[in-house]
Amino acid sequence: MRFRPEVRLAVLASLWLAAATAAEALDTAGQAHVAPSAAEIDAAVERGRADPDLGGPAKSRRLRWVGGETRPEPAKPGELRRWLVNLFDFIGRAASLVLWMLGFMAAGILGVWVYRAAGLRAPRVASAGLDARTEIGALDIRPASLPDDIGAAARALLDAGHTRAALSLLYRGALSRAVHRHGIAIGAAATESEVLRAVDGRLDATGVEYFRKLVQLWQHTVYAGAPTGAEAVLPLCARFVAALG
Repeated sequence: MRFRPEVRLAVLASLWLAAATAAEALDTAGQAHVAPSAAEIDAAVERGRADPDLGGPAKSRRLRWVGGETRPEPAKPGELRRWLVNLFDFIGRAASLVLWMLGFMAAGILGVWVYRAAGLRAPRVASAGLDARTEIGALDIRPASLPDDIGAAARALLDAGHTRAALSLLYRGALSRAVHRHGIAIGAAATESEVLRAVDGRLDATGVEYFRKLVQLWQHTVYAGAPTGAEAVLPLCARFVAALG
């Protein structure tokens, strides 16, 4: 049987008190009494320590915090609330930024779609092949072969009674402007229907409408051989510059 250190000390104190009491009793009875010396007391303590019933040195264990002897304090409710508020504020600002980015992307896509749908592309630059084009359906479309003011020249022919020549000049001039000024690809053997499909969407509404009326009158006069009055050609002479530049 082993005892804890405090129990051993209590036992030794009790023994020492009992010895002192016995010494007083002997002294009271008239017998000789000698007080124990310090050496005798130390020897008695050592004998008590060596007693197997009192046990030897013992080890004890206790838990402690790894970071130190002081236990960390839990977060206060106010600090936790403030941290949560900051977290949700950050999430809100990040979401707003993402929404702005998505809005800009949607606006860019919409702008490209409107640009293409409305046909607002810049006029295509004529290629070297188009610049070298000299004829379409046996009609000379070289800019050098045409007068500077095509509408006025056609009006002069019309006034002189050359209605078909005036109409031919207008059609040649229109093809030349479409190819060499507006960069529209028209095949050398293109028919009138193919010409109309080529200019559609490449010229503005005024230019497309002018081409349509000119082609109709050209086919009516040249292919059908029907007589054409000057009053039908005169508006085309006057509107040439406004429609095709």
